[in-house]
Amino acid sequence: MPKFLIKSHKIRALLFYPLYLISKIVKRDERLWLFAPMNHAFLDNAKYLFLHVVQNHPQIKVFFITEKEDLLQHLQQKNLPVVQKWSWKGFYYGLKAKWYIISAYVDDVNYWTSGGAKVFNLWHGIPLKKIEFDITSGPLAKRYHKRDWYSRIFKPYFYRRPDFVLSTSPEVSRLFASAFRIDARLCPVIGYPRTDIFFKGREQILKHIEKFESGDLKNLIEQMAHFKRVLLYMPTWRDDRSDFLKAAFPDTQKLNELLKKNNTLFLLKLHPNDISLRTFQEMSHLKSLSAKMDLYPVLPFTDGLITDYSSIYFDYMLLKKPILFYAFDLDEYLKNREMYFDYLSAVPGPIVKTFGELLKTLNHWQNLQVNEKYLSLLKRFWKYQDGNSSQRVVEFLTGKLYFN
Repeated sequence: MPKFLIKSHKIRALLFYPLYLISKIVKRDERLWLFAPMNHAFLDNAKYLFLHVVQNHPQIKVFFITEKEDLLQHLQQKNLPVVQKWSWKGFYYGLKAKWYIISAYVDDVNYWTSGGAKVFNLWHGIPLKKIEFDITSGPLAKRYHKRDWYSRIFKPYFYRRPDFVLSTSPEVSRLFASAFRIDARLCPVIGYPRTDIFFKGREQILKHIEKFESGDLKNLIEQMAHFKRVLLYMPTWRDDRSDFLKAAFPDTQKLNELLKKNNTLFLLKLHPNDISLRTFQEMSHLKSLSAKMDLYPVLPFTDGLITDYSSIYFDYMLLKKPILFYAFDLDEYLKNREMYFDYLSAVPGPIVKTFGELLKTLNHWQNLQVNEKYLSLLKRFWKYQDGNSSQRVVEFLTGKLYFN
């Protein structure tokens, strides 16, 4: 398909609305599943469910869909079934597949071929912040609550309701039901495939990295082994796209000296939508990571997490390791983003609001403990803590597992 035909939302809509109508009546194959990640990267729930099916269920034909040439080549080199989104083969499988398995929006596979497909949204995290139709303020509110006719006509995939949304607990199902405007019974409590790797042994994880991950990830694991402690800082992005790292770390030299004294490696990974690395300078014990690097195989090898308002902490709780919340801009952040829960009651670890408090806590990291509040929140948001989520999703999609 010529690139100039698919580059514009307007041209795509004019070309493909007839195809969408045709896609509603095409006979589909229940054993053909298409997977697509968020932001065209090989990560998240879609990745881990895809790998589970490829390795354990040969009777199911699967393809990973992407429009990025580098990801296409990476998966081909790993001998994994992948199809270019806008190729003729991509259109063909888009019309034939019964299941579209996504991490965000149906257009990550292809909205224009999705008419008769079933859409299973794995989403990309337990929501702390309000999402989708529950957003009533801030920059994203217009998309869902004002008559944004341009988006509704030329970007209709934002408004396609999923047939199912993957959930981790009954409470999370209620949140997703509200956010996606569907019945809570369509949010099966199964667990997240991406967390299955937390329950594997060290050697199994290293084999996974060797087989499916880039050399950068293998090198990172080797670097981490030279430090007494490895801490991961994963902040969320700001809807106003502000460059917040300078405010978070006003003196990186002082931070690096403290880390060096404690033989601690401080890893920084920003949200894929973030652009804040401009002011962050790497040092001997400060290392920034690519936004598209999949850190889930790395998380079991870390000693703690530092975050702010990112939902990554829900997943990290499964590891039962310390979590610190660095909320230096809490009041300002809440002006632009609503939350489902009271922040102070919904986080399992201590909260620090200044750079000085952060340094003090880092200097005494060994004092942080997993307490009763932590374990209570873990039980509240995770029905299953067993590493079998991928298999449960397969059983659900093949009709062998039912939820009320």
